[in-house]
Order: sequence, then structure tokens, then C-alpha cells
Amino acid sequence: MKLLFQCDCGNQTNFFAIGDTDELGRETLEVEDDERLRIVFGETGLMFICNFCKQTYIIDKNVTG
Repeated sequence: MKLLFQCDCGNQTNFFAIGDTDELGRETLEVEDDERLRIVFGETGLMFICNFCKQTYIIDKNVTG
């Protein structure tokens, strides 16, 4: 496992590296159970929508880390 998503309602799913990398060496992640989580690439950023309670979380594309 590389990344864990956990909603406030208790729903959780893992993301795993599948072994593929791009030309910059970044690994591709795949969600463990896509029945639990919907991922949407929006204009403002990346949205994670819990399929149980429908709570939406967003990672703003303008945030730098």
C-alpha cells in the first residue's frame, strides 16, 4: 500500500503502486476497491467522493507542496 483514503464515515480504501512508472520515475497508483470511492478530475482539482455517504474531498490544483 502506498496511500490510504479514509472518509469521516469510516469508509476506507487503499491505493497500491502497480509497478508502472513514467519517464520521470513517478509510479502509477491504482485504487484497491473502486466501489468505495469515486475519483473525479475537475477544473479546480482532484475530487474524492465517498460512495457510502457522498462526502466530497478536494485537492486544489493550485496548492503547492
